Amino acid sequence: MLPILALTLAMQKEADTWDLKSSLTLKTKLTWAVKIDASAQGMDHHAAFNLNEILKSDDAKKRVETFSWDHLVVDDQDGQEVPPWDAIMGMRGEIVKMDGDVNDDYRRMLSPFLFVYPEKPVAISDKWTFTAKPDSTGPKITYSYEAKKTELVKEIQTIVLAVKYGEEGKDGSTGEGMWWVSRAGRIIKFEIKIKNWTVPIAGGESPDATIKGQTID
Repeated sequence: MLPILALTLAMQKEADTWDLKSSLTLKTKLTWAVKIDASAQGMDHHAAFNLNEILKSDDAKKRVETFSWDHLVVDDQDGQEVPPWDAIMGMRGEIVKMDGDVNDDYRRMLSPFLFVYPEKPVAISDKWTFTAKPDSTGPKITYSYEAKKTELVKEIQTIVLAVKYGEEGKDGSTGEGMWWVSRAGRIIKFEIKIKNWTVPIAGGESPDATIKGQTID
């Protein structure tokens, strides 16, 4: 009986473990519908747009992704066209630096939208921390995760992961939120509350914001 019990326990442990890897493949596009409620200098603002992420190139020397926004609506009015940005990525999904001559503030703006994948399989109640060290003069960004529970979202079984987010420095942005990720590593939805968010396209303001997104199939 002992070998059978050991095998049963091993199978149960495997079923309860989530080996999360990015589902993004070369030249494919992942799109989220995003809504933002923000407050800066006593004014409330609301925005909605589609955030697109495309794996442009993938090799050992340089992994590049393109980020773009479209269908932008700000305070119930159509927003201006926003050009895409290329970013050099780390192997776990973090931005190392923006490609070309794009200012590092764009890395800081985009980083809250990114889920940093764990380096090993995780189970409920596991905790881990990752610090993104940029290849630039910008601040380090630390992500602290905890696997909270499983939940069915749009008929997809997900693991729910709490995150705390923080930039180094007294004026760095901080935030916390939740990610819902499928067994295949696909981000199903997320919700992040962030303070002092760096948004270079917002005229120099650093708003507090609630960001919600869900994958568009």
